Amino acid sequence: MRHIRLLRSRAVRVLWLSMTLSVLGDRLYGLAAMWVVYAATGSSSLMGLVAAVESLPYIVLGGSATVMARFSRWRRLAWVDAGRAAAAAGVPLLWSPDLPGFVAMLVLVLLLGALSAVFEPNLGALIPQLVEPDEVAQVSCLFDLTARVAAVIGQGCVGVLLQLVSEIQLFAIDGFTFVISALALGWLGRHTSLGRRAPDTDPTRGPRDGGVWKGGARPGGARPGDARPGGARDGRDGEGKARDGRARDEWASTDGLQVVRARIVLRAHRRVSVAIAVHGVALFAAAVSTVGLPPLLVSRFGQGAAGYGLALAATAAGGLAGNLLTGHLPHRWPWLTTYCVAWTGAGLSLAGLGVADSMAAVIGLCVLSGLLFPVCAVTLRTHLSRFGPAARLRLLTVDQTAVRAAGTVGMLLLPFAVDAAPAEAFVGAGALLSALALLGWWVGRRAGEGPLVMTDAA
Repeated sequence: MRHIRLLRSRAVRVLWLSMTLSVLGDRLYGLAAMWVVYAATGSSSLMGLVAAVESLPYIVLGGSATVMARFSRWRRLAWVDAGRAAAAAGVPLLWSPDLPGFVAMLVLVLLLGALSAVFEPNLGALIPQLVEPDEVAQVSCLFDLTARVAAVIGQGCVGVLLQLVSEIQLFAIDGFTFVISALALGWLGRHTSLGRRAPDTDPTRGPRDGGVWKGGARPGGARPGDARPGGARDGRDGEGKARDGRARDEWASTDGLQVVRARIVLRAHRRVSVAIAVHGVALFAAAVSTVGLPPLLVSRFGQGAAGYGLALAATAAGGLAGNLLTGHLPHRWPWLTTYCVAWTGAGLSLAGLGVADSMAAVIGLCVLSGLLFPVCAVTLRTHLSRFGPAARLRLLTVDQTAVRAAGTVGMLLLPFAVDAAPAEAFVGAGALLSALALLGWWVGRRAGEGPLVMTDAA
């Protein structure tokens, strides 16, 4: 399998194992935070407040390219994870089932959200530099697998853990996973020059591996700009000098790092803008499943916690299978077509839950949607990985901000629709996602696509 071949690289193996453990800890943290607050207060609205506070830093920090770029180093990410470990471990020490304890929980959740908002896009921007250009799709698939594995294991082991430790002690376990992640990132910072070296100021330079040209020299004496990830070229022609000028205008420098202006890159790459917009719509629509699946299962099928757990397990199993299949799919369609068609299918699956007439149909639709989620995630992440590190970081940050904002709005608005009519809410949300995904495909076909912004950043 391609995953096994990638894991033969020590750097990839160390990072993947530590990130899998860290994402699993995040799953436990999310379950613990919601359950602890609900058990102490009995209030669903306070649970929603905790979720909104955790998402707020993603929305706010997404607009600060300078702040995000300052952490585009392995060692700096290690310090960020050390901060997350301290914040998670502080919850058992400061939590109490009263107002001061709840305020302390909100402060720590806000801190964890801010650190995670910095950590996640920077990690995504650095990962492609660990592999050869033709392995970017596979490494994107491999690290997408961390979320799939965590979903399956996290839901399976949380019940066992709660028999051994209290809910509040799950935060200490989460802190331990962050410590392991921080140590792995620190090791990468010592053993690879990726993410440490100050960048060249020529945004047309080709890809590097470990801070030097692959093979130790420019392949075949190629000129800067000839080599591009995945065999892509930057479209240099008789207007090369003018394009160089535009490329240089797309970034600024801070702390030795390049900061790309999102507005300019998104204008030049309108298909990426369309994909990010569709991603936001998808996360908005997904909120109906988060808040609406339990009442739908209760009202239509008379199911309880067991039925809900079965539906979640089916989605997680579908996601795991979908990840393993995604890396082997033939690349016959343009990337945006694959992306929008997959989200269209996910929207139809979501709408289908509203008209399903049996639990077997519900489980089948959950498996189908789970199969499609990795296709969407890996397709977009692989395409963004073709950009230079600075542009890649900016686009990953914009995508993260868009989906967090859309998901938060969905969590605030869609519960009212679910309370009024659970089945109709699923049908409406699914139809909205499918329609806008098809619209995105149509708009993307008509939109021009500029040359990739291949800026070099450490």
